[in-house]
Amino acid sequence: MKSVHSLLAQVNVLRDSDIEKLMSIGHSRQYATGASMIAAGQPLDSIYLCLDGEYAEILPANGQSEVLTTLKAGDLFGEAALLDQRPAAMTIQATTPSEVLLIPRQQIIQRLTQDQDFAGAFYHFMAVKLSQRLRHLSNLMAKRQIKEGEPLRKVLMVFATLNDSDVAWMIANGTAKKAAPESALIQQGQSVPAVYLLLDGTLGVYISTGEKEIEVAKRVKGDILGEMSFVDGGNASATVRTLENAWILAIPQPLLAVKMQDDRGFASRFYRAIAQILSTRCQDLLVRGGGVNLATEAMNFLSDDIEVEDEIDLDILEGTAIAATRFDWLIHQLHR
Repeated sequence: MKSVHSLLAQVNVLRDSDIEKLMSIGHSRQYATGASMIAAGQPLDSIYLCLDGEYAEILPANGQSEVLTTLKAGDLFGEAALLDQRPAAMTIQATTPSEVLLIPRQQIIQRLTQDQDFAGAFYHFMAVKLSQRLRHLSNLMAKRQIKEGEPLRKVLMVFATLNDSDVAWMIANGTAKKAAPESALIQQGQSVPAVYLLLDGTLGVYISTGEKEIEVAKRVKGDILGEMSFVDGGNASATVRTLENAWILAIPQPLLAVKMQDDRGFASRFYRAIAQILSTRCQDLLVRGGGVNLATEAMNFLSDDIEVEDEIDLDILEGTAIAATRFDWLIHQLHR
């Protein structure tokens, strides 16, 4: 088994001091084969880093269970405990004798609130781990010809987390440009020069598997592209082409990287929002990977708590309204 320090250091975004802080918060816990760390539908109070062993992600529905994918040493799960506090979508069960680093929610929130520099590094770490996971899931689901669900308006998640000065910086440092139909903005397997905000138009996302190219998703106004390559440094996992005339704000990766180093508050807010987006996309793909009926059952299962309470989270509504206002303001400024 690799040490906790070596597993955390592999990502290369946490400094030794960050790792020491994280290890002072978390503690290791061992599980026997067949033991469940997380139960679907239950509240999450910790984040887990796999240290040793293997784990199954199980989607329960109609009284049955289906193993959707497996996790191994170095993988992260339970991130929703920190990002959005939704109940667990899957059951996580050890398939071998296993060990995890358990990071309690309250303790990590306290540390993130007190230490902005650590917060930027930790959210970056989470985004990298989730990006790696999403790359794996996207390839797996593309081979099974499973598409993502309805387009996720990522900008609402990002702009709900950023502040007004962050958005103003994007306007000042980004380049707004038009793209004709069938323009390739991102090419699978190649480096991605910028993070893109889709201001208008529709894009298609395609993954090549051997000689076949499969459309796996569509992107609409309010989406963000290139964020995975920015957070994990990898090449593009898919090709992105315009399906109609599009308007895009391109923020060069080098400029964004410098901003992250100079403004750790911005880094914390940006990486947190990206981690939330990646976590949501991973969950969507996993649920869809279980089949149409299974996915419907799972979504109903996850909404039980909301239906019982019969109320809407006003903080979420307020955050979404603020995000929409910021996005409209950004578009207005770019039209000037």
